[in-house]
Amino acid sequence: MINRRETCSFAVIFLISLLSYFNSFENSFHYDDYNYILNNEAFKEYVNHPFSIKQTLSSLSNRSVTLTSLYLNYSISDFNVFSFHILNFSVHTLTCLLIFILFKEISHFIQYSKTSLSVSKINMPFIGGLLFAVHPINTQTVTYISNRSTLLATFFYLLFLITFIRGSRSKSYLNQSLLFFLSLTSLVLGYGSKLIVITAPALLIVYCLFFPSPKLSISKKHVINKLTTGIACFIIASPFLLIAFSKHTTNILSAYIKFLPSYAGTISMALSITKDYFSSAIYLLTELKVIVFYYMKMIFFPFNQNVDPDFPIANGLTDMSVLCSLFLIALFLTGGLYFQKKNRLIAFGIFWFYLTLLPTSSIIPLLDTAAEHRVYLPYIGIILIISVSLNNFFSKHNKSSRFPGVICLVSILLPLLLFSSLTIQRNFIWKDEVSLWNDAAKKSPWKPRPFNNVGEAYEKESNYQLAVENLKKAISLAPDYDYARNNLGTVYGKLNQLDLAIKEYKHVLKVNDHFPTAHFNLGKAYEMKGVPDEAIKEYYLAIKKQHDFYQAYFNLANIYSRRKEYQKAIETYQEFLKYKASESAAYVELGKVFIKIEKIDEAFNYFSTAAKLDSNYVPAKIAIGNIFMMKGNLNKAEEIFQQVLRLDAKNFTAYNNLGLIYLQHEKDPSRAVYHFQKSLEINPSQPNAKSIMERIKKYSQ
Repeated sequence: MINRRETCSFAVIFLISLLSYFNSFENSFHYDDYNYILNNEAFKEYVNHPFSIKQTLSSLSNRSVTLTSLYLNYSISDFNVFSFHILNFSVHTLTCLLIFILFKEISHFIQYSKTSLSVSKINMPFIGGLLFAVHPINTQTVTYISNRSTLLATFFYLLFLITFIRGSRSKSYLNQSLLFFLSLTSLVLGYGSKLIVITAPALLIVYCLFFPSPKLSISKKHVINKLTTGIACFIIASPFLLIAFSKHTTNILSAYIKFLPSYAGTISMALSITKDYFSSAIYLLTELKVIVFYYMKMIFFPFNQNVDPDFPIANGLTDMSVLCSLFLIALFLTGGLYFQKKNRLIAFGIFWFYLTLLPTSSIIPLLDTAAEHRVYLPYIGIILIISVSLNNFFSKHNKSSRFPGVICLVSILLPLLLFSSLTIQRNFIWKDEVSLWNDAAKKSPWKPRPFNNVGEAYEKESNYQLAVENLKKAISLAPDYDYARNNLGTVYGKLNQLDLAIKEYKHVLKVNDHFPTAHFNLGKAYEMKGVPDEAIKEYYLAIKKQHDFYQAYFNLANIYSRRKEYQKAIETYQEFLKYKASESAAYVELGKVFIKIEKIDEAFNYFSTAAKLDSNYVPAKIAIGNIFMMKGNLNKAEEIFQQVLRLDAKNFTAYNNLGLIYLQHEKDPSRAVYHFQKSLEINPSQPNAKSIMERIKKYSQ
């Protein structure tokens, strides 16, 4: 049961967390948020076909639990960024509370430490929860919406451990069964959030070895201690073993994948993304440096944070920084073996940190060598070490110090204030993409990606001059940087500098011909320049490189429609609809083609389908109203155009058509003139402006 003191502790943790993250709730979407949330086709499928438990469980390896949580945000408040931030913050706060509970559970085994918690003046679980709540290294995980996968995975990771530990201690068979079921469910949900939970069973084994049930006999304890020592030695030696066998990593993984199909996509993707950048051995050696010189540094000295650090790649085992890292990690883990008998809580914290880093900092190369969100789960182990160390220090010096309470307060309060202020400051950097990537560009001046991303950010804000400057800077650092050149071509296209845009796209395709987006963009540039044959060629190349490139089908169909190649247009629109069956615009354009070939009924069916898919889609309603006018059903046409004006009060086409209806059908010239005047008032340069003015002049007399 939760007592009053624990309730107060929870309240303080929540308030401190809120004070540290209050300024992040209006921060914009960033970077992968556009692909993962705003423009994610899988997410749009969730929106169009609301999730079910069966649907979520059937696609766990695709982070379906995370996707489901994002859909819940959308269903509550559409794409209002505030809602997404609130849920991220809520999961973070709940994770802090689970840390409190886990540390309390672990502290029951404090008899393995020579120092008792009972004489301490501090609350170890409370301090642990607070340190985790405010540390600035967690800002990337909490403030960056796409990192919800890490938040949820960590939450379920902790819930899995807590429910299993409590279940193993329960004396009630029913209660034990329920807790074990909840533990297994948490593990499944964690897997559906992010694959970092794969270390949870291994960590649970380490926990059981370090903290066995008190009912075990002495002989069993002795065996377990020996087994623990053996496992710890293997963990210490694992970096060297991984280096030795790195040449065979791909073959081993390929064989393993056959037995684990659910992991196949993730591992294959990771290997394919980075095969041109790092070998497994070089990546591992680099990660050893990252652990010591970036992650550990940021944990204890969280200054100069960077969303895209320019961390140097290892040069091999002769690299002195690698040797230094190996020595320090070995020393760190040897300390875990030493504290196994002296203080198992500290030892467990050491192995927690190391084990939970393995999915991202081992032999499977990832695109980024260092990323702060990867420390979110491992940092809990460091917090355990710090909390236990503080507890032991104050327990030891409690009686010898003249001002124990003041020393305790200052040594804990000052770091909390510092961490909280740094978190608030960091959240201001995350305000929008421009501020975030400008910060990264200043801190990684020799890395092209931050300049590319800040260029993209300026392009989204229509600040094309600064976009060009930053994209050119990225290209100067990496002349064959295809994404930067593609983005620069896009900016030139928006500036109507089509020759410069075409030049950039051609350079991209010279470097990387397997870039469908560049083919598509080159096709758009040719189309805008009035060279449809070249545009068609590039659209087909985009489709050849990516068969589901539906935008290319749509643009192709539009060209065929304009060229009066109606059969090709119909076939291409229908091909588009195989990939985007819920796109109302395609049904409207297809209906227009059938109008041109005088198949009114088929056109009406397509317009009606578009309206069913989106009842507020104005072009579909106008097209339906036009068909009713063509068929002489003017009452129905009037009803449709009135609906249009309720959706779009400035739709000049609807006013113009209503004017025609009132003039021809109801013989009400004054009412017709009113609607003609409204149409001209909204758009005086519309194509029919001259004839409308003549009608107004004629029927105003």
